[in-house]
Amino acid sequence: MTEPRFRLIAPPTTPFHTDGSLNLDAVERQAQLLIDTTVDGVFVAGSTGEGQSLSTEERMKSAKRWIDVAGGTELEVIVQVGHNSLPDAISLAAHAQQIGADSIAASSPCYFKPARVEELIDFLTPVAAAAGDLPFYFYEIPPLTNVALPMAEFLEKAKPRIPNLVGLKYSNIDLMQMQQCVQMSNGEFEVLFGSDQQLLAAVALGACGAVGSTYNFAAPLYRRMLAEFAKGNHEAARKLQAKSVEIVAIMARHCFLSACKILLTELGIENGPVRAPLRNLTNEQRQVLLSDLHAAGVFELQVNNECESAKQETLDGK
Repeated sequence: MTEPRFRLIAPPTTPFHTDGSLNLDAVERQAQLLIDTTVDGVFVAGSTGEGQSLSTEERMKSAKRWIDVAGGTELEVIVQVGHNSLPDAISLAAHAQQIGADSIAASSPCYFKPARVEELIDFLTPVAAAAGDLPFYFYEIPPLTNVALPMAEFLEKAKPRIPNLVGLKYSNIDLMQMQQCVQMSNGEFEVLFGSDQQLLAAVALGACGAVGSTYNFAAPLYRRMLAEFAKGNHEAARKLQAKSVEIVAIMARHCFLSACKILLTELGIENGPVRAPLRNLTNEQRQVLLSDLHAAGVFELQVNNECESAKQETLDGK
């Protein structure tokens, strides 16, 4: 029996015009790049998409654009509907269901924070219900929400109240807790791992997929890493993970989301600025970033992927 494909899901950036308004015309090119580089889906309005900096109306427009563009392709569309306002989160969830999303996810409110698992479930239950029977993921990202609750307890107590709960988008570096979630109820719950620079460890511990910023432009690197690991070439897989760490470290030095948008613009997808309070880079900082990324071989990943695709087409044609 063939193992199911490990899902690489990109949380797309939200492209803006220079005046800060949405530039949804860029989404089609974003989607094509993801398809060309073997990405399986998109996580719309996540942290990389500056979801919490968008108005509810902007989030709905962005989600609708992604679903329209993904139609007729193999791209899975997960819409992130988390919000500090419960009525807005419910509206976003209902809208995602109405426009044909494949699933939804929601992060914890992060201003007035739930102190116990039960309080988090109280908040999420009507949100998940508003999406009907769409699969629902809890978006666990304590570095940004400052909500750190035991996820195994959450899954156990939430499932009876949220029947469409299927798992976690797990942006948490606690690998012990991740393994507990993977093993729960004989693997009932999906764990989509959210730390690109630790993906290899998560794969070894049983994650079924991953959502990560660098899959927007470096998915071929991770596909090679996954292939080497599957073949038992662990040293080769570790070297590829080390390359991921190098790329993430470069981008983190330059304001990560600004760096991500600049990199995508360099690849021909105009992304515009980030929204305040995030920091846009000066022209000088932009040149240093691009020099560092070229030195790390980031742009060669696209060429290598094209070569691999051509090679596979040749083999398929024999």
